[in-house]
Amino acid sequence: MSTSGRAKKTRQPPPERSPGHERLLEAVHIASSGDAQGLALASVDERSRQSMAQQALRWTYVLRSRQRWLRDAQVREQHQLDAAETLKLLGLSAADLQALGGADTLVVRVPYRHEALCWEGRVFPWEYVLAAATREQRRADGRKPLTVIRELQVQHEVEGQWRPVPREAVVFPAWKDFRVLFVNALPTELGERWTVDAELKNLAAALPPGVPAPRVLNYPSLDELTAELQARPPHLLHFAGMDSHQGLRELVEAKGDAAWVEPVGWDAASQRMVGLGEICRAAEVIADRQRMVDGLLLRGSNGMPQLVPAQTLALRLASVGRPAYLTTLNVWNSAARLAPMLVAEGATRAALGFQDAFDDSLAEYALTRLWRHLFAGGFDLPAAFAAAWGEVRVLPESVDATGVTLWLDGPVFVDAATHRAHQARASAAAAAAGPPATAEVRCVIKPFDQLNYAVLHNAEPLFEDFVLLCDQPARAEPLDIEVTVHMGSEEARYASRFVLQHVRHNLKRDIHVPLTADVARGVHEAINTSLQVRVRQGDKVLYHDSHRLRLLPVDQWRDNRRDGQWLPSFVLPRDPAVVRAVSQSQRYNRVLRDDPTAGFEGYQCVPDGAVPADGRIDEELLRGVDRQVEAIWATLLHDWQLAYINPPPSYSKQLDSQRLRTPSTVLAERAGTCIDLALLFAACLELVDIYPVVFLLEGHALPGWWRHGSFRDEYMQMTGNYSGAVQANETSSSAANAQVVPWHAGRASWDEVRDLIRQRKLVPIETVRLTEHCGFIEAIEAGVDALCDRADYDSMLDIITARQRQITPLPLLMDMRDAS
Repeated sequence: MSTSGRAKKTRQPPPERSPGHERLLEAVHIASSGDAQGLALASVDERSRQSMAQQALRWTYVLRSRQRWLRDAQVREQHQLDAAETLKLLGLSAADLQALGGADTLVVRVPYRHEALCWEGRVFPWEYVLAAATREQRRADGRKPLTVIRELQVQHEVEGQWRPVPREAVVFPAWKDFRVLFVNALPTELGERWTVDAELKNLAAALPPGVPAPRVLNYPSLDELTAELQARPPHLLHFAGMDSHQGLRELVEAKGDAAWVEPVGWDAASQRMVGLGEICRAAEVIADRQRMVDGLLLRGSNGMPQLVPAQTLALRLASVGRPAYLTTLNVWNSAARLAPMLVAEGATRAALGFQDAFDDSLAEYALTRLWRHLFAGGFDLPAAFAAAWGEVRVLPESVDATGVTLWLDGPVFVDAATHRAHQARASAAAAAAGPPATAEVRCVIKPFDQLNYAVLHNAEPLFEDFVLLCDQPARAEPLDIEVTVHMGSEEARYASRFVLQHVRHNLKRDIHVPLTADVARGVHEAINTSLQVRVRQGDKVLYHDSHRLRLLPVDQWRDNRRDGQWLPSFVLPRDPAVVRAVSQSQRYNRVLRDDPTAGFEGYQCVPDGAVPADGRIDEELLRGVDRQVEAIWATLLHDWQLAYINPPPSYSKQLDSQRLRTPSTVLAERAGTCIDLALLFAACLELVDIYPVVFLLEGHALPGWWRHGSFRDEYMQMTGNYSGAVQANETSSSAANAQVVPWHAGRASWDEVRDLIRQRKLVPIETVRLTEHCGFIEAIEAGVDALCDRADYDSMLDIITARQRQITPLPLLMDMRDAS
């Protein structure tokens, strides 16, 4: 493998004669095949850098929260207009945007001197902003979707001047010498919940005949990884598993306070890795923005997970001096720092990463298609990336996917000689190709091992994956799919005939079972049952297996990555006790509003147009909403006389599981937990048409409400300036974890939520104070205080958004006291 110009100590100044697209660039440029030099965006002065940083943070947050607005056509159109305005703010004219809209491929060329300089240009979500800003023009011209590729123009200092490192096109070696290394970066502690075996199998299958099988490193230390690169430097390096953000969250979910991590860093003076203090609890690192950096988890001392920052990883791998040609990272949050740092420090010639969360099986498919196109196309990496990403975009499930980013250290638009070399290699690849594609259907099926009624009730997937693959779907016969859940003497069954239309289909959201079984609704304790799956194609059985399934009680809620989002189904506005509470509140409502005819009319007490478009608040009008809430508080405080009680037993080994009391049970027992009281209060608000939310903290829960419906609309549409909602620098971002569903905003939303509270658009209230006989204002102040610490904040659930997405209340028609 050549190391020309890549090892730091051997970099040389560029020759005097250099093509236009290789000149030293002061800032970010947007190039196309017709304009290799590219259009200049913001220069390097401090004011323009701040502008780019502000826009980078704003769009990072808007996109990580895209589930709120993705399916609203009007809001999508507004974001397209905003994207065009953003590019104009960064220096592009209307004519420039028109020119960009005529290209099928754009290259974002970003300069690199050191990590702290122009980091905002690397983390900016160029793929979405460029595509959105030019979408209407490309649609009108009948052009195919836009492909965006990034070039990192590495610069170094020579005699007091910054000059670009000489760049050559990324050209791969001959097949017979090709080496592949597969690195499993999944901590041992997560091995029972996660596996990368299928990913390894897919990678191996994508390699052409004659290429040796990948070497595998399972959860190596950084020393072991470096030693392997030194002994057998790979041409293709692949990382599978989790990035630092997802990995630490999963460790905390799996191990709780027993999850520990060893943070490390890179000492520039000694050129070696050093510890950053004693080992820490993983939960403490997540809460500390100084230590929660972008990176990977590798095996540290005594087998403990070690948090290796992106640049530390890149510097260590680059120290080998023999860079890979391509590094692919099938880990979340890998596009902004992990991938470009590996390129910047000379650890690899090219790197591919994902911008935030991405469906695991879809990511594996995208990478498999990239590798296949890469080999079949003579190692033309930009062309292979464009082809693979084009295939992924046509799949129905890609609507939820974020961007995939390819970084290169060499030019995307190559000279004629390099292009001819690619074509020659493609011809050789065609001659050496394996057997032709067939109409054989392959099944990748993985059911969940636990289900509760809330998941079934909301028609949510029974499977982590239910994927059908076929190289020639047009030739494949229809499939008959049967799924049966056994519930005692009853069965809940799904059956369907399916016709393949794409190379890949993920049916996990299409398969659900009916809710006619009395066992599912009446189960009081967890029971073990089975789920049977059969896939047939004519007389041929493609898949047939029976999987163990644990059916959880109807009133049991699991506060984890998958089931936590279904909490709105436990908000029960039609529970008889809620109806009773609102009826009792009528007299308090009339007294507080000094109106003997007043009723509960929700936001109708605020006249249309009373809340202007700029969001200014007329406190006198909005107090009519607040007093309705206060009337409910007064009833629960004075008439119900509630006390605090511990949760009912769940008999679960998982720390995330809790049995919840219905409002009728709370009333009958005159007691509840923090979450019981929060759900009760939220149900009362929903019944009177005031939009409730539920805040989840570490070990605590409390409700809140939107003071006007327009404030919630503004929150959902995300058309404001959200640059202040993200804390980011050259090593990490507080918006690393994408919002999974529209109604459940996670840890990254804390700044936004606090800002809404400061603007008096959103009001939290501490319902545990009902058990302490506190007044309404004091309970609000306690609610505000409870949300003042970022480290304690977990998420916010917007109940009305959940209802609009068909997340409905559970049909708990029985008194659950006997069950708890």
